[in-house]
Amino acid sequence: MPDGEDLDCSGSHEEDPLSTSATAFDALEQRLSMLNRQAVAHSDQTLALQACEEALEAARMGNYGVGAVLIDPKGRVIERGRNRAFYPRFRSDLHAEMDVMNTFEDRSPRMGEMRGYTLITSLEPCPMCLARLLISGVETIKFVAYDELGGMVKQMDHLPQAWQKLRERQSFELADVSEDMRSLATDLFLLNLDSLRVQLWSR
Repeated sequence: MPDGEDLDCSGSHEEDPLSTSATAFDALEQRLSMLNRQAVAHSDQTLALQACEEALEAARMGNYGVGAVLIDPKGRVIERGRNRAFYPRFRSDLHAEMDVMNTFEDRSPRMGEMRGYTLITSLEPCPMCLARLLISGVETIKFVAYDELGGMVKQMDHLPQAWQKLRERQSFELADVSEDMRSLATDLFLLNLDSLRVQLWSR
């Protein structure tokens, strides 16, 4: 499901990336800016903001509005990524989490273990991304907003036995952010969801 909703398997990029109202993008950008200026009272707020910045850029390009960041054991953001499923060309695998992990693994081919690493994504991982993260070994996965229709974290108890074993190494949890941040992450995902569903279901 698109980074959690519909399996992000849409067709070739037929829609103008700018077809969503510029006013809608501007309003979301203003909300991001306001959150950036607010005092930080939640432990994941600053990193979630970076994930949401990526989500906004993804939506601007005509992709699902989902972003993610990877943090190393010293607390440094070492990769940022976004959904790229539709633009610049169709890629069924390029959800935000996949984008981040692809880049990281290409740059760090000899990385032996992922203890102490954290990935924060703006939306609850879908089945494909959850499986990738389980295999990756990233110790902590946090998501800013639930995906009520396509999220997989709530369904982890139904994973096959081998996948259940993998999850023992890791923690999947809701990020500690303000309700305004959580609402923004949801709205970024919903921004162009309906139009992208049409492309998805036409394949």
